[in-house]
Amino acid sequence: MKQVLVITLLGFFSFQGNAQTLKKTKELVIAKTWDKAKESIDLTIANPKLKKEEMAEAFYLKGKIYVNLAATPAFKSLVANPRAIALEAFQKGLELDKNIVNIQLTLDQYQPVIALYTNNFDDAAAYYNKENYADAFTEFKTTAIYGDFLSVQGWASIPKLDTTLIYYTALSAINSKNTDEAIKYFAKLADAKVGRMPEQVTIYRYLAKYYSDKKDEANLIKTVEAGLDLYPKDDYLPLLELDMIREKGDKIALYKKFEQFIQANPSNFDVLFEYGNELFTETHVSEFKNKPSNYNENCLKIEKLYTQAASVKSDNFDVVLSLGKHFYNQAVLIEDEASRIRGTKPEDIKRKAEFNLKLVDIIDKAIVPLDKVFNNYDKAGKLKTHDKSNFKSACNLLIFCYTVKKDKVKQDFFQKAYDSVDTTH
Repeated sequence: MKQVLVITLLGFFSFQGNAQTLKKTKELVIAKTWDKAKESIDLTIANPKLKKEEMAEAFYLKGKIYVNLAATPAFKSLVANPRAIALEAFQKGLELDKNIVNIQLTLDQYQPVIALYTNNFDDAAAYYNKENYADAFTEFKTTAIYGDFLSVQGWASIPKLDTTLIYYTALSAINSKNTDEAIKYFAKLADAKVGRMPEQVTIYRYLAKYYSDKKDEANLIKTVEAGLDLYPKDDYLPLLELDMIREKGDKIALYKKFEQFIQANPSNFDVLFEYGNELFTETHVSEFKNKPSNYNENCLKIEKLYTQAASVKSDNFDVVLSLGKHFYNQAVLIEDEASRIRGTKPEDIKRKAEFNLKLVDIIDKAIVPLDKVFNNYDKAGKLKTHDKSNFKSACNLLIFCYTVKKDKVKQDFFQKAYDSVDTTH
């Protein structure tokens, strides 16, 4: 009888000791001594005599403790992946007794589970800002797991499509050279027509460039249209679709698309300039016999496009020089046509005089943009290779212009400038 009493008392004291362990853990949590709380909760959960509701509370406490271990620099290295352990603990607590966990969360104003998401996002962002993109990508993906957990439980108003998180996950994938993952995440955003912020045009630019490189015409067009619907003034997306059409060699389709993009955005410099260049190449042929039937119409169109482009970017002297070259090429053709009239009849003399008047008129038009190019580079000091080439071209064309106008002084002036470009610039 005496022996039975001893065993019973030992069982009683053992139970009281385990109950005290849960109480002690709570005290350590209140004191925020997370390292000691970790040791205490592990002992508590190891007790097989805890009731179901007590075990549910213990697992909740374990989740709370491990969330705080992860957030405390001095303790986060005590265990690998503390937030992952916290998530498992919260899930286990829910399995045991959902009501107990929800009561504890209400008392804690849901901060432990919300911190799973927000703290992990902050860690991912810190990796991103330090340009550690591989770890940023991993942590942004992990943040999504915590966000999904909170959303499923209804514990936080995290949107089903967390656009900021997905956007930075994709950017981290790009910068860590993980193209397939970047495409996957950007495609989610594009399918949802995400485009609240100016920088989010990257979604559509990156996808469109990817589809362009893959020669995926259907997805390229779909992405360009979606992107321009959100960012109608974007100047990059149209170029990708134009490149695709250009590669197919269908000039009619290409020009039609140029017109469509210009109508939608008349201030897209690149589209204006490229359209002008396409027509320039087709119109200004090297041989008179290849002159296109719509030469005059094209010339007016080219002038309009280059002038419009120059008005968009007045500091871009590539387009200003191209306008000067456009008039120069017309002058050369007029001069060639005039030289073909060799008769001496009155009508021949009249026709030649008309050509000469046209020649002087077009030369005067050429001088205006060429002077702008010359004056810009002449006062610029040391020039880069491209700019020096532009400067020489302007000088050379102006020499021709003033030769036609029989202005020897200016002809010599631009000849001297041309000859000294390499030493003065």
